[in-house]
Amino acid sequence: MPGKEPGRSLKISIIEGSFASVHIAITIGALVTGYALMLGANDFHLGLLAALSALSNVGAIFSAYLVGLLGHRKKLTIWAATLGRLLWATLCLLPFLNVLAGWKLLIFFLVIFIANTSVNMANNAWLSWMTDLVPLKRRGSYFGLRSTILGAVTMAANFGAGKLYDVLKSQAMQQQAFAIIFGAAAFTALIAGIILSKQWEPPLTGEKPLPISELFRLPFANRDFRRLLLFFVLWSMATAVAGPFFAAHMIKNLHMPFAVIAYYSIIAGILNFVFQPVWGRIIDRLGNKPVMIFNMLGIFTLPLFWLFAAPNFYLPIWIDAFISGLVWPGFTLATFNLLLVSAPEENRTAYLAVQSMVTGLAIFAASLIGGWLANSLHDFKLVIFGQTIINFHLLFVLSSICRISLLPLALKLREDQAQSVGTLLNMVGDKSSQRFSEMLDSGIMTIKQIRDQLH
Repeated sequence: MPGKEPGRSLKISIIEGSFASVHIAITIGALVTGYALMLGANDFHLGLLAALSALSNVGAIFSAYLVGLLGHRKKLTIWAATLGRLLWATLCLLPFLNVLAGWKLLIFFLVIFIANTSVNMANNAWLSWMTDLVPLKRRGSYFGLRSTILGAVTMAANFGAGKLYDVLKSQAMQQQAFAIIFGAAAFTALIAGIILSKQWEPPLTGEKPLPISELFRLPFANRDFRRLLLFFVLWSMATAVAGPFFAAHMIKNLHMPFAVIAYYSIIAGILNFVFQPVWGRIIDRLGNKPVMIFNMLGIFTLPLFWLFAAPNFYLPIWIDAFISGLVWPGFTLATFNLLLVSAPEENRTAYLAVQSMVTGLAIFAASLIGGWLANSLHDFKLVIFGQTIINFHLLFVLSSICRISLLPLALKLREDQAQSVGTLLNMVGDKSSQRFSEMLDSGIMTIKQIRDQLH
């Protein structure tokens, strides 16, 4: 190991991730939904868009095969990530092509699928790379810090791109706005690739060249990992059945400007700053499983707030953003780390690839089902106590019910040396009581000081 490693490379990873986050923020958010709507997409197409993005996870299994064959991950990660992200630059030209709208949609879907497949090949190799690079005892705190910084970049990119789009759209330059925004995303992806080339790769151990059939067999033969896979599959379906339609609801039904939509990310992002490192430290102390389950209890309520939002009443969405900033960082970090500790060192990329692929297929199926339901119920309207319920609302309720129904399965997941959820609740209660007591003591002291001054 070089003398300054892995510290030097851990810093490089944060810088590289910051540039990559600009591309990610633009290419997975409401702007992509808006771009699809501009090309004439309907509700089913929105579900198909999410489904194809999920299906692109098949790239992970090819990544696992190539890593075992090549014996390293660095070149594969750099080239697959950079070229895949640069493909988005073709969308800068698509609105200006003199072809039928149906053909534009087809080209759009093909670009999305090919680009995401390439990026998912890189992601699987990168995940194995980072698992070896970050010391086990530092994973919670390091990935918590990294996610916090990248969250800030994502928040700024979302708002900046949304504001630019709103300004240019007001000047009847909607197509030019998308060209500039996607062009900027491709440029930052190129910079990220150059920076990533400076990161050190630890020697690859435990990876053996295996046939595709063996890559599939190994993860499913591991009982504990198989149960974790089942949770990931069902959770992915529970969230994906409604996932494509939150942004669509903002745009189509609530008529929110893109800069205002970006406020959602800003609210969640600010809280993410505060709580991501906190969750990282708690994970290092108590384990991943209690943090994951604790935050599941908050996540299942989130879609229900959207039932009460209206074009002149955004407060429920801001409440959702606030709670999201509290619970999603802990859940995401815990499930990410739980995956890393559950995948054995030998042929780890096979385990990570299968997890990525099966969850991708689950999202693919759920997104198609959600798209079909949304399109089939396009004219559905039901007024309850003055509140109008439409097709998207039904999907939000369905997603919420599916999320909470997975709590028993989550409780059965195995993690050695992890503390109980009760321990986490007690710790939160103790901290809250301590803070309240400190505030009470401070208040009493202040009152006494005021009384003494008056006398």
